[in-house]
Amino acid sequence: MLLYIGSTVYISYLGFQHSLEPATWNALFWILITFIAMFAASGSFAGREGEMLYLYTLISPRNFILGRLLYNGLFMLMVTIVALVSYGFFVGFPVGNIAVFLLTLFLSVWGISSMLTVSFAISTKGGGGFALMAIISFPLLVPLLITAQHLSQQCMLGGDLSGYGGNMAALFALDVIIAALCYLLFPYLWRD
Repeated sequence: MLLYIGSTVYISYLGFQHSLEPATWNALFWILITFIAMFAASGSFAGREGEMLYLYTLISPRNFILGRLLYNGLFMLMVTIVALVSYGFFVGFPVGNIAVFLLTLFLSVWGISSMLTVSFAISTKGGGGFALMAIISFPLLVPLLITAQHLSQQCMLGGDLSGYGGNMAALFALDVIIAALCYLLFPYLWRD
């Protein structure tokens, strides 16, 4: 994972040589985070059918998905922090309102991680693997990524906190909806 982050950030550095406009920085950063999340989430359920059968006898599906969501969320948060620090070091960090940007990053990464966890669970049960996960998750991630990108763009411009409220509430609502759907629907997937 660190090799993937390092190589992607270094390629961005070589390609732009500190001449990134804030809008380009923002778009490239969210593309980087999306693909890092896809790579990180791909190991959640792959090749673990025997382990899943064993876990089926030990714990409830709701406890299992809560544990998996928590683990993937924390792992993705750590990986994102490493990516942000290295990206900021090599490419620059044009963010004006750092506190709101970090809150946006936290909520976005948590939502992306939750969505990819449930998408990979569905694709593993469907036998499609990574390709099916990408097909399922990208259309569902678009609203979350657009909201995150708007918020981070506002953070780069600075300004007062009043402009952040609606987008931050939408991002939080998307996270809650995704987590609730995972919690409610995973037992039906677990049964098959």
